[in-house]
Order: sequence, then structure tokens, then C-alpha cells
Amino acid sequence: MLSDQTLAAATAIQRKMYTSLTEVADLTDQLAQAVDRRDQVSVRMFLSMRQEEIDQLTNCKAILHRQCAELPPEDGALLHQLLTGKVSQPPTSPDGQALLQQVERNRTLLERVRRADRAVSRRLGGPTSYYAKNGK
Repeated sequence: MLSDQTLAAATAIQRKMYTSLTEVADLTDQLAQAVDRRDQVSVRMFLSMRQEEIDQLTNCKAILHRQCAELPPEDGALLHQLLTGKVSQPPTSPDGQALLQQVERNRTLLERVRRADRAVSRRLGGPTSYYAKNGK
């Protein structure tokens, strides 16, 4: 059984991720506007700023991965399930429910960011964009 402290720590990291995802979403919107204006200086600036936030997300994911690895195998697997939203039975504790809700909010926002990124990438790169090349 996961402790409330473990669940609270994971939720805090997920909240940090939400903050970074929100910033990535805002920067992606600004990037789209810069692409529409054909403002190459701003495009480079927004890409750089976005990358910093994406690096922050990568660091948060590494912390969560480490947290799962440091737990006993059964608890680590359970936490991993919660973090991926793939739980067979929803948690009954308030801390477990809070974590699951934050994971879902993050997933929803990430999907919105992916759609916006796809649109910007296709406008910016046309047939040579990542999404066009990979058929996404």
C-alpha cells in the first residue's frame, strides 16, 4: 500500500508538470502567432523558451521514475499505474484520488499541446515537418 507521503510527493511533481505544460501551451500559442507573422527572431526565441519547459518536464518524469524504482516492487508498480492512469481499481484514499485527478488533467493538457504543436510544425515546416515525415 502506498503511503500518503509517497502519493503527496508524486502529486506535487505532477502539479509541477502541469505548470510546465501550461507554459508550453502558452509558448506554443505565441509560437504559432510568430509563425503567422513570419517573425523568425520570435520563432527562435519561443522555440528556445519552450525547450526549457520541456526539459523541466523531462526532469520531473525522471524524478517520478526514480520514485517508482526506489519503492518495493509491488508499490512501485502501483505508483506507475497511477502515474499512467492505467489502474484496474481507482484508489480510495484522498491522496490517491488527488494524484489520479492531476494525472488526468496533465494528460488532457498534454493532448491539447500536441495538437497545437502539430499545427505549428506543419505550418512552419510544411512537407518537411516532423509530423508530415512521420505521417502523424
